[in-house]
Amino acid sequence: MLTYHTGLRFQQGRGLGSIFGAILRGLKPIAKMGLNAGKRFIKSDFAKNLATTALDMGKSAATNIAVDLLEGKKFSDSAQEQLEEAKSKIATTLKGEGCGKKRSALKGGSCNKKRKKRKALLSDLNPNKKIKYSLLDE
Repeated sequence: MLTYHTGLRFQQGRGLGSIFGAILRGLKPIAKMGLNAGKRFIKSDFAKNLATTALDMGKSAATNIAVDLLEGKKFSDSAQEQLEEAKSKIATTLKGEGCGKKRSALKGGSCNKKRKKRKALLSDLNPNKKIKYSLLDE
């Protein structure tokens, strides 16, 4: 039987794991905050409008490139042309000009949403006017 050194049963000391652990403990709240912000962004109307535009442009670009290839055009020329068109369309969506209202996409508004009308309250009409109520009148 060979004898060899097995070390201590429980090691003591800090080591590199302690340093990395401290760094990760410090970065964990920042990473969590970033993930939460990312989730909110993905659920926003702006991200949905952007994704819809990108998906539509991808579909139309693929079909247009296929048609151009059947007509005998070079793939690189057709792809470059479609890329420029897609960039301009996505830039328009980012600016919010597609809705007719400037920057409505950035503010979280959607092109198809209509603003709800607020019901006028009695206090909104004239706050200084006293309103008399009678229990007998109905």
